[in-house]
Amino acid sequence: MKPKTKLGRRSELANNLWRHRGLVPFVIPGLILVIMFEYIPMYGQILAFKRFDFRLGITDSPWVGLDNFKFLFQNSTIAWRMIRNTVGYYFLFTAVGLVCNITLAIALYECVSRRFVKVSQTIMIMPTFISYIAVAMILRGLIGGNGLITNLIEFVTGENIMFYTQAKYWPLILTLVNVWKGTGYGSILYLAYLTGMDQELFEAAAIDGATKWQRIKYITIPLLSNIVAIRLLMGLGGIMNSNTGLFYQVTGNIGLLYSTTQTIDAYVLNAMMNSSNFGATAAVTLFQNAIGTFMLIVVNLVVKKISPEHSIF
Repeated sequence: MKPKTKLGRRSELANNLWRHRGLVPFVIPGLILVIMFEYIPMYGQILAFKRFDFRLGITDSPWVGLDNFKFLFQNSTIAWRMIRNTVGYYFLFTAVGLVCNITLAIALYECVSRRFVKVSQTIMIMPTFISYIAVAMILRGLIGGNGLITNLIEFVTGENIMFYTQAKYWPLILTLVNVWKGTGYGSILYLAYLTGMDQELFEAAAIDGATKWQRIKYITIPLLSNIVAIRLLMGLGGIMNSNTGLFYQVTGNIGLLYSTTQTIDAYVLNAMMNSSNFGATAAVTLFQNAIGTFMLIVVNLVVKKISPEHSIF
């Protein structure tokens, strides 16, 4: 088969658009929003190479080359700590979140009582809509100096643990907060995918004598592999990003905890509170996006060679 020329591809695109012309109006609003909020703002990335001046604007502000990138790497110890924490928490949250989301989705899918499923979903999704400021206040009430859990530990062990002065406890604390806040919402996609699967597969397996655990192991989990692969690959774009609400507000931006809680985004937010260096912020964002894009492309190419059906492009 001859490879398609550019003209052939354009003709095929035009034919598809005409064939599905009734759906085109529904796509246009979303396309406009993507262009407005995803592509047009890319122009602002040139601030990464400029010293922004309000009077001159973005275009006429003076060029400074790579000076803005020194903001992130001016202290190698701090830079390494931030990158280590950012990437480490990404993998930790991704692994734990994936297991929790899939487990919860399968548990709800296998539940016989539909009423129980609806009530459970409502309860588990509620934490998603609680702001991180409120989460921070709840957490202080639990593990603060006079918190419920702090007092309980002291009562049982006689040891008064000051969580907000000891960094070693925070990887576990932040993981638990992230799971509590995101698992209910994160399981919705997997539950929807399970609901849309061909039920005849499960019925045939049941007739052949497969137990519920065998059906989950040999049918449910393999069928989820495609959506899991897509989610993991798409998530790689944010490998250098972190949730500032979790790492800045929940931790209280306390210096004693920086060794295990300071990420790139939290560091930049803290720095921007005391300055207006938009060029440095743009440089950090460009650095994060460049690493994320690189990782996404490279890993997708590897996946495409190993298992083409699991690649995203």
